[in-house]
Amino acid sequence: MMKTLRKKFILFAMSAVTILLIVLIGAINGFSWIILDRQSDSILHTLVNADGMPLPMDFPDQWPFMPAPDMDAVKSALFFIVHTDTNGNVLDVNIDQISSVDTEQAIQYAGQITGTSGKIDGYKYEVKQLGTDRLIFFMEISAQISIFIMVLSVSSVIAVICWLVILLFVVMFSSRFVRPIIAGIEKQKQFITNAGHELKTPLAIIQSNNDASALIHGETKYSKNIRLQTQRLNVLMTNLLTLAKLDEEVKLPTETVDISELICGIFSAYEDSASEKQITLSAKIQPHILMQIHMETFMQMISILLDNAVKYTPEGGTILFSVRTEGAHIKILEENTCENPHGTDPERLFERFYRGDDARTQNSAFSGYGIGLSAARAIAETFGGKLTAEYPETGKICFTAFF
Repeated sequence: MMKTLRKKFILFAMSAVTILLIVLIGAINGFSWIILDRQSDSILHTLVNADGMPLPMDFPDQWPFMPAPDMDAVKSALFFIVHTDTNGNVLDVNIDQISSVDTEQAIQYAGQITGTSGKIDGYKYEVKQLGTDRLIFFMEISAQISIFIMVLSVSSVIAVICWLVILLFVVMFSSRFVRPIIAGIEKQKQFITNAGHELKTPLAIIQSNNDASALIHGETKYSKNIRLQTQRLNVLMTNLLTLAKLDEEVKLPTETVDISELICGIFSAYEDSASEKQITLSAKIQPHILMQIHMETFMQMISILLDNAVKYTPEGGTILFSVRTEGAHIKILEENTCENPHGTDPERLFERFYRGDDARTQNSAFSGYGIGLSAARAIAETFGGKLTAEYPETGKICFTAFF
């Protein structure tokens, strides 16, 4: 359990750290891009207002934490200007402030613009109207992109280093973090185990004394109720002890068993109790299905499913139990009629001490404690399987164990 809990703790902690670092990197670089983009907008707007010959001026206030551009930044900007008439004919091209673009390329860029401002191939552009003519200013923003990539790279490297350092820290101290949790779990399991064993003896004495009293004085409604309640408590203790044992993650000894024959033997034990409620009990069991199991625990899972079906199937209802192979897998299915199935989420039936129909379970002398299906699912998972529940149609519930 220590190893499993440590792995879960490390996985949870590092998942949280990863999400936090991704959010931080995204926020830092997103804000960095906004700052750089606003600065380039400010410089380009200054060039447009000055017709490409900026004079010393005061710049408007920027956003918080955003440094204001200065005249050196404006004068060092790489840009070119294309002068066109109202029909789009090029009247003049000024490429004095840039060496990477020739006149022909400048004219091509001017022909590709679609609005009054935007971006195209690593350049920002803005259009200024001069009567019927237009001045199109193109400013190179490769420096902005380079700075952004540098910030992204540096922050990513720092994030990876921080992630590795935190991982080392979490791995080193995970045992110390989970030890109190494990101690609490162990105490809880030890309490359940001890309480279960301690209760078994007085329950057995009560049952034997009740049977002796019934033989001497005859069966009464009180002796029947005592027998019924002691049987319920015995089942509860058995399921609690099973859950406690399975929670310890101790590998159970297994053997190859013909589960078809085993299930047939368990199935026949419920025929009498089903007939008392006039329940139609049928089985479709494929012969000679072999499975590697711990026999006692596997039998308990099958008994829980059948006991649950007989207990909660209304009088005159039906129960179908089938076992078959599907390729390399084994499928065990129990389907029975039930009352008001859609009032309960089927997955909640596997919660410990949860009972779907409170009115029925609390008033019925045969009701359980809501622990059996939890034990059945835990047993299925112990053998590498999965136990699920669903409502295939109105008035029916189906439990499927898949191995």
